[in-house]
Amino acid sequence: MRLKELVLLTMLISILALSLSGCVDEQVQETDSNGTVAGSQPIDADAIIYISEYEFHPYITTISPGDTIQWINNDSVAFVIKGNLVGGDSFQSPTLRKGDTFVYTFEDTGTYKYELVTHPWTKGGQIVVE
Repeated sequence: MRLKELVLLTMLISILALSLSGCVDEQVQETDSNGTVAGSQPIDADAIIYISEYEFHPYITTISPGDTIQWINNDSVAFVIKGNLVGGDSFQSPTLRKGDTFVYTFEDTGTYKYELVTHPWTKGGQIVVE
């Protein structure tokens, strides 16, 4: 093999190795001051909402103040969830890949509306805290 071909082969192998290094699927768990957690670890939530086929299941969830909801992304598409209580609290998940979860504890009473920010044409969901 000539030197020029060897250098070219080495460069191609290096480029391939660098491009594949970003393909490792790491499980992410982030926590903020509101007790919000993202990752793929199951937790002891008061209610679970599944994201499947670009929809929330169930669409409406009723909980009590201080209860925790866990969203689980069952779709192969990554999503970001954003929601708010009119005139009150708001929340937003990090990017959730397939199998990732997002947890939020609701303190204030009222109706929270939330949606998939990354797919705004999809039907949102509601959480009623009473």
